[in-house]
Amino acid sequence: MKVSKLSLLARSIDLSYPTNRAIVIITLIFFLGASSLQFILERDVFSALYSGLKAGASVFLAWAFARELDPDNELSAFFAAFLGCMGFLLFPSSYLLALLLGLLQIRILNRSIGLPSKISDSLAVLLLSGWISLQEDWIFGLLTALAFLLDSFLPKPNRQNLIFGVAAFIVAVLAFLRDEGRESMILNTELGLFIIAISLLFIPKILSSREIKSKGDLTGVLLDPLRVQLAQVVALLSVIIYAVLRGWAGVESLMPLWAAIVGISLYAYLQILIKRLFKVSQPD
Repeated sequence: MKVSKLSLLARSIDLSYPTNRAIVIITLIFFLGASSLQFILERDVFSALYSGLKAGASVFLAWAFARELDPDNELSAFFAAFLGCMGFLLFPSSYLLALLLGLLQIRILNRSIGLPSKISDSLAVLLLSGWISLQEDWIFGLLTALAFLLDSFLPKPNRQNLIFGVAAFIVAVLAFLRDEGRESMILNTELGLFIIAISLLFIPKILSSREIKSKGDLTGVLLDPLRVQLAQVVALLSVIIYAVLRGWAGVESLMPLWAAIVGISLYAYLQILIKRLFKVSQPD
């Protein structure tokens, strides 16, 4: 059964494609390496496997986010995957469910599969965001509401998501009211400079995404550049807002998404540098 029959937000990985095989192998290696290290340190089986899962997921999610945010450049995703590896070694406590939710939000916006989300897809995203908002942090519900509402007004709008956006917003407000006593706005000078630096790296990439050559998986139709750009904006807003609210713990929770944003940006600048060096090396 094709994955698309179950969901229009799930993308299958064709292992006949070299880059897909490569990321699967890298993910497995990182999973086995982290799990083995935990066994060597005499951790219990569950803890070792869970650590390996988070390690592999950090690499794979960084790659997956980069493929969604920079669909025209396959290699930028491997920059992101490498940074995902480094990020896990330094910040090993990523919030996997929130990252999965973020990936689904991006796919709602950019429609990388080529078609709008089904009602069942939107309901699943709403339920996931509601659970995370009530159990962890209200901001995830607000970001989900933003993705739904944008999708309902962008070109080829998915009007049903207006209802889901309102529902996600209501859940976010309820979660905020229940959590209003929690400390917020943990922003210091170092974190502020970090956020500004990453934003300045990534904003030119957003502005340069006015033309997209990639096509939807199922339709073969070119992706809408505006949708891709807004997906990039929402991704950047997500990491910035959560970092501002929760400090370095917020950065750590979404590290694979940070890795994707940085990896995409560095790859774009590397492309520019290579083109200029190649141009200089050409004879007049």
